Amino acid sequence: MNLIDIVAILGVFLLLALFYFFTAGFFRSPFIPSNRKTIEKMLRVAKIKKGERVIDLGCGDGRIVFLAEKKFHAKAEGYEISIFVWLLAQINRFFKCAKSKIYRRNFFEADLRRADVVFCYLLPEVMKKLSPKFKRELKHGARVVSASFSLPNFKLHKKHEREGKAGTIFVYKK
Repeated sequence: MNLIDIVAILGVFLLLALFYFFTAGFFRSPFIPSNRKTIEKMLRVAKIKKGERVIDLGCGDGRIVFLAEKKFHAKAEGYEISIFVWLLAQINRFFKCAKSKIYRRNFFEADLRRADVVFCYLLPEVMKKLSPKFKRELKHGARVVSASFSLPNFKLHKKHEREGKAGTIFVYKK
């Protein structure tokens, strides 16, 4: 192995480390996109009605946001803190000709008072931190749909097993 090979390998590791650092955001929630089947099931179990306001916290590349807009005619928006993943969402938005907005912002700053449905695929410690915000801001009847991780201190409305994958989709109603 020569010096050029060693520098190339170190460069790849450095790029991977930087990508992980920037996609992990402040809460160390990595960007792990859900597959289309899971997203469609989450949207179905949320029972979104035309015109409802849908918010995806930690929306990644915007898949849920754009499908909620396209299939259910929802007013959808997402929050993503990672610059690289947010840029990916902007590219997806452009190619899908979507009207929905993806904000590059900490989702703890999101105003949830008008939300009808909130989607989450976040780690347990983040869900625990979000629980008081949901109790404080969500209006009566709003739904929270979470992939894989439950929402502490909220009464479970329904639980759905994900098809072909380990994990569960949790639905909560305020």
